[in-house]
Amino acid sequence: ANTTTGLEDAISALRGALETRMDGLLWGGRPGAGREPAAAALFRSLLDAGFSTKLVRTLVDRLPQGLSADAAQAWARNELVTHLPVVASEDEFLAGGVYALVGPTGVGKTTTLAKLAARCVAREGREQVAMLTTDLFRIGALEQLQIYGRLMGVPAHSVRDAGELRRILAELGNRKIVLIDTTGISQRDRLVAEQATMLCNAGKPVRRLLVLNAASQGDTLDEVAHAYRNGVGEDVAGCIITKLDEATRLGAALDTAIRHRLPIHYMSVGQKVPEHMDLARADVLIDRAFQMVQRARALYTPSEADLASLMPAAREADAVDPARRRQLLASAILRPQGGSASVAAAQNLDDTIGLLDSDPACVQARASWREYVGDGAGASLAALADEPLAMVRREFSSVCNRHLLAMHGKTSMKGEALPGGVLMGSLLMSDRGVALAAPAQQLALAHGMLTSFAPAAPGLADAGPALEARVRWLGEQLPRLPLVHLLEAGTSALWQSLSEQGASWVARCPGGMRVVQDECPTNLNAVGKSVGYLPVGQPGDMPGLVSEQDGKPVPLALWASGTEIALPGRGENAAFRLVCARLIDTASGEVAGQLFGVTNLSASQADAATVARWLVLQDEAKAGFRYMASAWQALPAVDGSHTLARQSLMAGQLGAACWQMAHSASAEVARGPLSGIMGSERKLSGKLLPVAILKMFAMLEMAAG
Repeated sequence: ANTTTGLEDAISALRGALETRMDGLLWGGRPGAGREPAAAALFRSLLDAGFSTKLVRTLVDRLPQGLSADAAQAWARNELVTHLPVVASEDEFLAGGVYALVGPTGVGKTTTLAKLAARCVAREGREQVAMLTTDLFRIGALEQLQIYGRLMGVPAHSVRDAGELRRILAELGNRKIVLIDTTGISQRDRLVAEQATMLCNAGKPVRRLLVLNAASQGDTLDEVAHAYRNGVGEDVAGCIITKLDEATRLGAALDTAIRHRLPIHYMSVGQKVPEHMDLARADVLIDRAFQMVQRARALYTPSEADLASLMPAAREADAVDPARRRQLLASAILRPQGGSASVAAAQNLDDTIGLLDSDPACVQARASWREYVGDGAGASLAALADEPLAMVRREFSSVCNRHLLAMHGKTSMKGEALPGGVLMGSLLMSDRGVALAAPAQQLALAHGMLTSFAPAAPGLADAGPALEARVRWLGEQLPRLPLVHLLEAGTSALWQSLSEQGASWVARCPGGMRVVQDECPTNLNAVGKSVGYLPVGQPGDMPGLVSEQDGKPVPLALWASGTEIALPGRGENAAFRLVCARLIDTASGEVAGQLFGVTNLSASQADAATVARWLVLQDEAKAGFRYMASAWQALPAVDGSHTLARQSLMAGQLGAACWQMAHSASAEVARGPLSGIMGSERKLSGKLLPVAILKMFAMLEMAAG
């Protein structure tokens, strides 16, 4: 027997040596993974198992040198077992509490809940267990749960809202374990946040367990984890992996648990209640993932030969000179044309690339994007905020005349691939009308405020204190720059508070606002009609001096006036300076628009003409905040801590770049190539512009080799 075993071991070792030698001949002198055939084999094996390229690269980079293929596989297996988060025992779960199973439709929440209830009944007794469902949409959801309840002797109730949930939980107060089956909601639906809010308002702690379908694709699982983990209330307590019997590859689900640090509580391998559920074990799950690879190679995963065949092409690409790369980029973006049209299109592309390489907002957006989508757990929060601020300090003297403007605004974040709530932020612009950066972002959600510059301290979703916090933080970060804050209206108390901070501000106010002038009560519209105006801006001077009528541009002239007003109050009237800006249609001479701004700046600090131009810029800057929402939708989600804060900062910087591409006169040449990259001949909408810029960034990276 010993002789037979020794012979089998020798044959296995010889086979491994031959495979290693063949892999070495195949991969040649390829650096990195290819230099060691064992690494190449491990790379392919892990991909075949369904693990993400990010995790695979991390493992292969840490692989000790000189290992055989089998030894490399064993090393990787031990690493994965060590890092796969699983609960040590189910004692904590059975100790009691309220648990809610959450996740998209069709992942097996109801069946899983019945299996959990059966385990709890077996250990604690039926008197200690209760089941609830919030699923009022799926036909038969309550009836299915009640059938399970009758079989186990456990009560099953339905709840419609947070109030009913609080009432029923209070009635079940003597029950040790309460399990809640929730409505299946797509990870892209804003109702995810509303569901979490309801559970947060249950009157007692509700621990959420995310149900992950092992048969789902990796990108889908990653999206699900992001949606259900971030944004509302406490993080999910862990996950349950279902449908292992249906999955062809298990790596994606395990990869999601590792990267999102989701402790796996249970694993489900079939439909039978309660037999087909086991407590999660890291070694069992990892071994099962590798066994699936051995049973059937994945059709959509490249073999070593497939990967190696790409190496000559990669080496040829490395040898391409810059002119050839530019030609490849042009062929990917520009439509085939002949003669002078082709030359003009190529020149436009060159000008576009030059603009993206020189415009401060675009350069910073591309640098932040590299950081954001790079290896590891995504961009650090500090890098996404500090680097734009450093850029603003560097560029101030070259893009500003005298002042740096902080445009404070907001945009709705409700819609597909958006977190819900309202994004409130600050867009930094030069007083010449150049968008630079958006380093201060606050996301107001149902449960509170998430702040990019203080992510560990969520506050109340109150617009006034949020604005004061942004103003204070920007003042601390840019103490040597003459910063002026452009606000959307406000109150006398808010303005006084900002003035006491030492902040300079201009607040745009509605024409109907009540004021006092020359001791007489009036409103801004009346004041605007009583003052004399002087011309301070002509068409083409700055963004905003062109409107559109019947699809045609209408040039506008800017006229301004200044006066003193007071705001009525219980005590003494608060005195402020008022600037009136009037936009005149140069063709008809009619008034096309009227803007009013109240400020604490004296005329010597900023005359009426200057403030009037700022008011026009503020009106134009509103588009920048809409671009931020569209940019959020275009960005991939990232791993790591403070994901919402990092995504808000990246969306803010991309929004600034979009504003430049859409509103800067120098960006006119770029609009054709950006439309071309999206396969359109028409002007891009605000929703498509961030997508086009990101595609251009990606193509420039590829063209750069």
